[in-house]
Amino acid sequence: MHVLHINTEQDIVKLNKYMDDGLKAFILVFMEGCGPCNATRPEWAKMVSAVKEKYKHNKFVVADVNKDVMTNLKYIGNVNGFPTIKYIEDKGNIIESYEDSSVEPKNRSVDSFIQWIEQHINNTVVTHDHSNAQQVYNRLKGGKRSRSKSRRNRRSKSKKSRRSRSKKSRSRRRY
Repeated sequence: MHVLHINTEQDIVKLNKYMDDGLKAFILVFMEGCGPCNATRPEWAKMVSAVKEKYKHNKFVVADVNKDVMTNLKYIGNVNGFPTIKYIEDKGNIIESYEDSSVEPKNRSVDSFIQWIEQHINNTVVTHDHSNAQQVYNRLKGGKRSRSKSRRNRRSKSKKSRRSRSKKSRSRRRY
């Protein structure tokens, strides 16, 4: 796995070479000062940290690209807004936008980015929207997670919400 932080034209040349050599690429195009970009970039960085060790021998590229230097970026296609997140394979013959992927939910979280990448490199690890970055990292590292504890937490949360709903409905009936 190659990780690139692209802020210069020379960096673009390196990314283009990797894609010309047939490597799959996962690319985040961002704009400085963009609110949604500022929210997405830390999640992207956490995803890179979480998958870096597990996939260090896999042949693909994960890159974040500053939109100011992307004019010579090959195969990216249309960039209509920021952030733009795309998967590129086979020298641009296969391009998928993260927003058009089958990942659910598409909330630009660490979990959803990992799920999206793993769908394309055929090494799926199931993630859940209640997982945090540490739990995903532990699963990727082969660590065990306590299922009974997480089930207990979910059960107790659902009981609490049922109790609060029933209290609300009782208070409404009194009037």
